[in-house]
Amino acid sequence: MFGLLVELGPLLLNEDSLNNAAYHATGVPQLVRNPSSWTKVANVLVVDNPPPIGFSYCEPAGPSGGGTSCGPWNDSSVAASNKVFLENWVREFPEYAHNPMYITGESYAGIYVPTIAHLLWLDKASPVQLAGIAIGDGCMGTDVLCGRGNGGPWWDLEFMHGHGQIGEKP
Repeated sequence: MFGLLVELGPLLLNEDSLNNAAYHATGVPQLVRNPSSWTKVANVLVVDNPPPIGFSYCEPAGPSGGGTSCGPWNDSSVAASNKVFLENWVREFPEYAHNPMYITGESYAGIYVPTIAHLLWLDKASPVQLAGIAIGDGCMGTDVLCGRGNGGPWWDLEFMHGHGQIGEKP
């Protein structure tokens, strides 16, 4: 949701959302048009993964299920699940089947994006027209940046500082 409403979507929540007549009348922040939306030049498909991350959930546990309510996940099973999803999506919406697909992500997608792309690349019969990948601020492995096994709390603080979650002022 952050990426959709702050970074790449057609509508934004920003300082202008709090500086207009509708906001002053209702107290409700207003969506404003994003002049730099990715949707001006591409279709954007956002996927929560693995379930139950984000808005996804699993049956029978439902939205209150725990992190393993959909079964045990690891990086390989997430990649395989996403490959199947993308292939089924292309089959369900054949009007997009010939469009080049770029898989992008940030943070732990530094693991997910390459593993999904690798499975698609290996499957020469896949209907997905993978054209490339992009990763921003990506995790490079469970022992580097995104892992908790090495470095201890200092690395957690450095990570949060580098992402603007800890300021410079005392």
